[in-house]
Amino acid sequence: MGAGPAVKVASGIEALLRSGRIPPEAVLPPVRQVAETLGVSPGTAAAAYRLLRERGLVRADGRRGTHVLPRPAHREYADPTAPPGALDLRAASPDPALLPDLGPLFAGLAPRPGGYDEPHLDPELSRRMGEAFEEDGVPGEDLLATSGAVGAVYRALRAMLSPGDRVAVEDPGFNEHHACVSGLALVPVPVDVDDQGMRPESLRAALRAGAKAVVVTARCQSPTGAALGAARAAALREVLADHPAVAVLVDDYASLIAGAPYHDCVGRGRSRWLVVRSFNKPVAPDLRVAVAAGDAATLEQMRREQWLAEGWVSGFLQRVAAGALKDRRSQAAIARARRTYDERRAALLDALRERGIAARGATGLVVWVPVHDEAEVVAGLAARGACVRAGARYRLRSPPAVRIATATLPVERAERLADDLVAVLRPGAGGRTP
Repeated sequence: MGAGPAVKVASGIEALLRSGRIPPEAVLPPVRQVAETLGVSPGTAAAAYRLLRERGLVRADGRRGTHVLPRPAHREYADPTAPPGALDLRAASPDPALLPDLGPLFAGLAPRPGGYDEPHLDPELSRRMGEAFEEDGVPGEDLLATSGAVGAVYRALRAMLSPGDRVAVEDPGFNEHHACVSGLALVPVPVDVDDQGMRPESLRAALRAGAKAVVVTARCQSPTGAALGAARAAALREVLADHPAVAVLVDDYASLIAGAPYHDCVGRGRSRWLVVRSFNKPVAPDLRVAVAAGDAATLEQMRREQWLAEGWVSGFLQRVAAGALKDRRSQAAIARARRTYDERRAALLDALRERGIAARGATGLVVWVPVHDEAEVVAGLAARGACVRAGARYRLRSPPAVRIATATLPVERAERLADDLVAVLRPGAGGRTP
């Protein structure tokens, strides 16, 4: 039987997956069993499974079978509307009051429309970002403007890998990184994370398990706030040096507001690599500008795909981003935001520590609190007027926790939030701290 029957079989299974009748992580029947049940040849059933893998719906895991992947659609992660008067600490969005005033930058733009046949990287943005990359030991001679850091990671993974390849990812880690991996029909391999980032021994195990790429956050990691220190970055470089063919993608989205320096874990001479920095958190989420440095082959493939999709990132927006790098008022606003975010995060960490509650948040806009029952804690805090996120969407095999976004948390509110968390975790005498 040919391609037509395989498409029909794949479409029937896909309908069951999308309706939920076959749940995520379920193991599909063996190819021969499907063939016998549906009255098709084993070749047709195998071709149908291949189509499902290519669509990012399942992954083949050797003798352990074909597993259904979680659906990565962003809207499945949308938070419900917070109750009136509630303190909403779910999205790690920047505080609008701390963003630079972009009015003068837009007003000062020269009305110079970009054309189809000209370079699509603003020269001033390229110069400034290239210099910043070079100062941190990252080659900055070849750059690409993208619409955000996640988009760059997604397209780089697609340029570097094929469906079914394994990718080492942080656990707990950014849910959008995990979604990029599953959405491309790649197989995530979890790597343990502490306050210094990926643990070298865990990364080594993931590489020995066949990971062909690594996605790592340099600093302000979500959901834990981890940041690579000099010693940890050196240790990761040593591990990666034994695997020169492995691609390394570094998401440094918060470079402008991170309260920690950049430490490179890629090293020089790696054939496939990417480091991306974004303006969305420090300047404006709606600006949709990031700049990626990487190897020539990967960037060229990303450019070709970008051209077929949206063409390029608007030159007007790129010039605003470049303006934010040189405008003194914008830089002062970014520096003020950096200090304020650090103060707000530290206020909650201090309040939790005083109450004997373990929490993590070395850098960034969030605090990660280990708990025994995520749903219970989320519901308990909501009843006390604070909305936080369950950690399940960020975890692969790591233990339960809740993520509290601190970017808009008033310092004076930290004590009350900590008291509320104590009340939820220890409802009566004899309650225990996780």
